[in-house]
Amino acid sequence: MSRVTTIDIANKLGVSRGTVSKALNGRGKIDERTRLMVQKTADEMGYKRIWNDDISLPASGKTLSIMIQEQLFGDPYWAVFAKNFGDEAAHSNLKCTVDAINAEEEASLLLPKSFGVAPPEGIVTIGPISKTYYELLQASKIPAVYVDTASGVSDADIFGDTLFICNREYSYKMTASLIAQGHRKLGFVSSDFNCRSFYERWLGFLDAMEEGGLKIDRKFVYGNPNPGEMIEDIRPWIAQQKELPTAFVCANDFFAMAVKASLNEVGVDVPRDIALCGFDNDKRLAALYPDLTTADSSAEYMGKRAMQQLSWRLANPTAPYEVIKITSNVYYRNSTEGYIF
Repeated sequence: MSRVTTIDIANKLGVSRGTVSKALNGRGKIDERTRLMVQKTADEMGYKRIWNDDISLPASGKTLSIMIQEQLFGDPYWAVFAKNFGDEAAHSNLKCTVDAINAEEEASLLLPKSFGVAPPEGIVTIGPISKTYYELLQASKIPAVYVDTASGVSDADIFGDTLFICNREYSYKMTASLIAQGHRKLGFVSSDFNCRSFYERWLGFLDAMEEGGLKIDRKFVYGNPNPGEMIEDIRPWIAQQKELPTAFVCANDFFAMAVKASLNEVGVDVPRDIALCGFDNDKRLAALYPDLTTADSSAEYMGKRAMQQLSWRLANPTAPYEVIKITSNVYYRNSTEGYIF
């Protein structure tokens, strides 16, 4: 039986994924009735959280902090990342805590409260935090590794090691493959491009379109600054389209699944009527739709690799900072390969 996700709970209740995440992690503004309803449904469905409860904690040792933006707290990809980071840390007798920071705390340049009691020995951050918050972390003198960053922040301004998947390269490969198959009208679906990974995937899409001599049709480009609202907002966007592209390239598998569900509602089938690809090779979503073409950005390996880099940084605090790009694979499946012109 596949593991229950926040997406499953959101679909069952007809609410956004963001609402489910807020209800389960106890943060953010949400009415008590909704919170209790979500928590009750999660328990009934057998939902298991994959954050501190699943991170291996040794009896003693130094403490590391996994800092994550609140809006990403319920994301299954980052939950798996955190678990594997914590498991790798435990092998070195290192403890891990998860510190979610909200928009107000970030804007006010407030470090997590736990830092004031007992600052961690090292930090790994998740999400596109602001340049001024990077500077705050730098001023703390705590060694850090940054996994995914803000698109408008240069690596030279981060003052820490950064870790990425080859986002641009694999987005380019999938888009170029679609163009080689004969697609000339292609769309792109993402949240906003503040997240560097999503922005690089957009750039890969642009690279392939330019190389193929194709123009970007903006009516086929969708972006929403709140990923938790994707399910609700993508439906009317799809429904109001008088014309659809022959293929959608999506910034991750979750967006691709939202597109697929919305297309189904208007009688458009993948891959009979339109091709579709995602990004991440999310194993939870693969259980729902195993035919999705996607690039693998292994959360398991990324979590372990981030911990290895932070461990190295703790032992080599004065070494030059490193920008690390992880290669992976593209899996071409029926969602694109089954489309016939």
